Amino acid sequence: MHNFPRPTTATVSSARTPVPGTCPECGAESLARYRVMSEGGWWLVVKCGQCLHSVSREPGPLLGAFVPLGAP
Repeated sequence: MHNFPRPTTATVSSARTPVPGTCPECGAESLARYRVMSEGGWWLVVKCGQCLHSVSREPGPLLGAFVPLGAP
């Protein structure tokens, strides 16, 4: 049996940090940086909020938001 509380929301979302600049694909000024889970694990991405074009993608934290006890 798990001791984790049941989620209170119907969806899960990741906090998005606005990034200055324009999308090279559509020209919109709505870039944001956030974590995503994709093939190969967690990634830190910068994407356009209008057309979802990926501006950059780099490997993220190995365990995502999970921080093991005793980790620095």
